[in-house]
Amino acid sequence: MKIVIDDSTALKDAVDSIVNLVEEGLFEVSNEGVRLKAMDPSQISMISFFMPKSAFSTYTLEEERKIGLDIDRFSKVLARGGKGESAELGLEDGKLRIMFGGGKKKRTFKLPLMDIGSGLEREPKIEYKNHVKLDSEAFKEMLRDAKLVSSHIRLILEEGRFRVEIKGDEGEVKEEFEKDADEIKELTVGEGSRATFPLQYLEDIVKASKAGTPVTLFLETDRPLKVEYEIMGAKSVYYLAPRIESA
Repeated sequence: MKIVIDDSTALKDAVDSIVNLVEEGLFEVSNEGVRLKAMDPSQISMISFFMPKSAFSTYTLEEERKIGLDIDRFSKVLARGGKGESAELGLEDGKLRIMFGGGKKKRTFKLPLMDIGSGLEREPKIEYKNHVKLDSEAFKEMLRDAKLVSSHIRLILEEGRFRVEIKGDEGEVKEEFEKDADEIKELTVGEGSRATFPLQYLEDIVKASKAGTPVTLFLETDRPLKVEYEIMGAKSVYYLAPRIESA
């Protein structure tokens, strides 16, 4: 196996969309690309990550492989890659080899593989009729506002608008965006929907998204929230369980 990406920092950014939520995981390396599906330790959220073969400058694979890793440690090693350095991934002596190269210098790290099981998690089978696509920074600003008064946020999709409501011991916050607001890229509402979610998980989910990158929220009443965005050629899809509230 020899997988090379010309910009090591791009791989670090992509992996950061995983590490903010999951401590360890099983990467499946196939002829299509690199895939991971994993639950967070609390079993409240899930990530489905895919980085296609086309995101790499070299992608040589003799056979499909499953690679279990401590993702936090993997991310910290990738952070050692500098601007202008490539990152080459391979397997050697039962370990993942990560080699950074730039100019006439090379640095090699090896990480032990972990036994994490044999299969990928299954994504929830939910038909989403409502979604909003908005600028990631706008969504992050909503979460910062919400954090001032509560640990949870209610998301609401109605005909022609996207709303958030936050109520807590420290006060209340309400925000509303019309369909043609600058922050909203796309809005589709079927029957309308609303659900409440923990702020900390939402912060972790969108933390790796870049400024100017759209984030899409798929929302059904009291069903898991689906969040997706692209980062450095990879696509990350998340599911987050709601807090069920009485009317």
